[in-house]
Amino acid sequence: MKLKIVARFLAVIVFLISACMIMPLAWAVREGGNEIRAFAYSIALGSLFSITLLLFSYKAQARDMGTREAFAAVALAWIFASFQGCLPYYLGGYVSDFTEAYFEAMSGFTTTGATIFRDIETLPRGIIFWRAVTHWLGGMGIVVLTLALLPMLGMGVTQLFKAEVPGPVLEKISPRIQDSALMLWKVYLGITAAGILLMLAGGMDLYDSVCHVFAAVSTGGFSTRNQSIGWYDSAFIDWSLTAVMFVSGANFGLHLLAIKNRTLKPYRDPEFKFYTGVALLSTLVIALSLFRNSHYPTIIECLRYSAFQVVSMMTTTGFVTADFSLWPTITQMTIVVLMFIGGCAGSTAGAIKCVRIQIVIKQITAEIKRFIHPQASVPILLGNKTITDKLAFSASTFIALYSIIFADAAVMISATGEDVVTSITAVAVTLGNIGPGLGDVGPATTFHTQTTTAKWIYVFCMLCGRLELYTVLVLFTKDAWHR
Repeated sequence: MKLKIVARFLAVIVFLISACMIMPLAWAVREGGNEIRAFAYSIALGSLFSITLLLFSYKAQARDMGTREAFAAVALAWIFASFQGCLPYYLGGYVSDFTEAYFEAMSGFTTTGATIFRDIETLPRGIIFWRAVTHWLGGMGIVVLTLALLPMLGMGVTQLFKAEVPGPVLEKISPRIQDSALMLWKVYLGITAAGILLMLAGGMDLYDSVCHVFAAVSTGGFSTRNQSIGWYDSAFIDWSLTAVMFVSGANFGLHLLAIKNRTLKPYRDPEFKFYTGVALLSTLVIALSLFRNSHYPTIIECLRYSAFQVVSMMTTTGFVTADFSLWPTITQMTIVVLMFIGGCAGSTAGAIKCVRIQIVIKQITAEIKRFIHPQASVPILLGNKTITDKLAFSASTFIALYSIIFADAAVMISATGEDVVTSITAVAVTLGNIGPGLGDVGPATTFHTQTTTAKWIYVFCMLCGRLELYTVLVLFTKDAWHR
């Protein structure tokens, strides 16, 4: 492992995060808030640390970055970014200890949306805005942003891109990785701008519009209100955010192709069809259950609340407009299933991803056919593409590993004293980068009551979920650190 190359990349990441703090600092200055000093100190410390890393790695050659260095750089980038990002919370005294500050920052950058703050509305606007910024930076990816802004980091960019972008298949949109990263961020900016305009049209002020759209397009879920989106009680805002979340949960490569070619044909993609179908079916099931149990007076209202929660949970955003822990059991079970499925590969969503679920279903179907017809050759098809044995194996092993980490983490959380429902859903929402769960971490509560040990387990789960397991786990292997 060439640590100096990794250190050079981390220096850039820390500097970028520090520079992004200028935005909430400017807001704090405008508002005359008490958080000015916290941001100023954080920027100063981040800059000093970045300079130190650069001095340590000044002889490092960019072209020498290999696969091991790339995976280590990406995993450590999120760890260091969260450390830098937690400083305003900690130095400003807005959290009780460092663990809670780091939890909040990791939740922001990984777009999980789980929070330890019990009363968001009492926080200074600069701090709330910083929470939204961490979402937005983490949504498309800190590393992808770095590659888009700093083409001089031409070293090992393919490996970096692969280690960062969520999804089982790396499909280059452009022959040059930097161009791909830049184009993805342009789409990201476009969706963000459109979302802000929709929120303004719905009656939100500019501040709330920016914060909520930053959280929606990144599928993060941090809100400026204790009641989340439910505080606004607006059908227009609910449906508009549902649309923004749904678009953000789809493969951004499809959006880019649709824009470039001015056609909707890219949305015939099998994964997008599966994603849409699951969302529509789940919405219908929950809406009918809510209507049958008279939770809302009309079927339209049932569809509104159902669609919002379904899309929010499936895209792993975590916004809520209702306390679904009070809904019928079938609706809660449906929501829990959606937590595991997640959005599309190449989106800002978390969890397992639709395409992996599809591949495993196709694989199971093929195995059943081979059992009935032992001599038959049964290819695994996804649309008009043949799924290779390697890709099928990769999808299966990912789901198996995801399940193992989930089960182990849930057992460890239960060992801290939490009940079964809380342990299972808390791990599900942190590993899937979702936000609210059930039990003691339900939509109406926070993670503040969890033990320090539990919070660090959740931090590990959030990091694993955002970086698709292997990028983090590779750090625990001997081969990663020895030549």
